[in-house]
Amino acid sequence: MVAARERFPGRILTESEGSLWLVRLDDMPSALHLTHQANLDALGVDDRVNTGRIDVDRGDDPDPLLDTCGRLMDAFYDWWNGRPPPIVYRARTSPSGRSVVFTATAQAKVDSAEPLRDATALLVYLVMHAGFTVPGDWLA
Repeated sequence: MVAARERFPGRILTESEGSLWLVRLDDMPSALHLTHQANLDALGVDDRVNTGRIDVDRGDDPDPLLDTCGRLMDAFYDWWNGRPPPIVYRARTSPSGRSVVFTATAQAKVDSAEPLRDATALLVYLVMHAGFTVPGDWLA
């Protein structure tokens, strides 16, 4: 549900989005969690690193968090010798939701995968309980 709100903020799915894949993951590898306040404090960043709410339109005086995040990701990459683990961060639209960034060297195992237009149970839930609109033939 959180992923659907993040990807489709207007809550409308179009025919072209039916070819996107819904992937269910299993056996998540260890990850760096930016969702815990203690980790944010230790890294010297605030929750804006999770939500992407960084002020980028400040002209000659950029938000210092941009530089901090760049240095943090360089250090993160170096710390794990170019093989960093996934990063878990808080979803923008739901404080309890979580999103994961995977790297080429740390991936979860795929449990199942199907085109979004074929994920009938999810589509019914999104329409009936979350106010989404989907093409009519997807639920026929």
